[in-house]
Amino acid sequence: MFFEDPALLVGLPLLAVGVFGLFIAMGALLAPQPAGSKAVVAHVGHPGEAEYIRIGLFLGALTAIEVVIYYFNIPRSVFIVMLLALSAVKFTAVVMFFMHLKFDSRIFTTAFVTGMVLAASLFTVVLVTLGSNFV
Repeated sequence: MFFEDPALLVGLPLLAVGVFGLFIAMGALLAPQPAGSKAVVAHVGHPGEAEYIRIGLFLGALTAIEVVIYYFNIPRSVFIVMLLALSAVKFTAVVMFFMHLKFDSRIFTTAFVTGMVLAASLFTVVLVTLGSNFV
């Protein structure tokens, strides 16, 4: 039954949202341009489509490495550190390229990094204070 299977309860709504989003994207691509409108020109210095494809392949390779190391018999603390390091590299790549922090003013990067450091520090303090068995 639909309401008894958790996979259906989560999977079908997500599939519906994805299909709906795909239709919206296709509609935006196929919509006629208004008369007199000019094509949007990318800012100077922003990467092109080929660079985004390379970044996507890089992120996919890092994800594959994360999945592969799960199957090796390594100590838990080393495993956690490896996953944290790989996810930090992926996070940095996404923020720099897809959120365009690499191409924006340094003040945006400073504000973002400061917030992330404060959040990570707070997270660590809470884990240590509550006696997490992190290691």
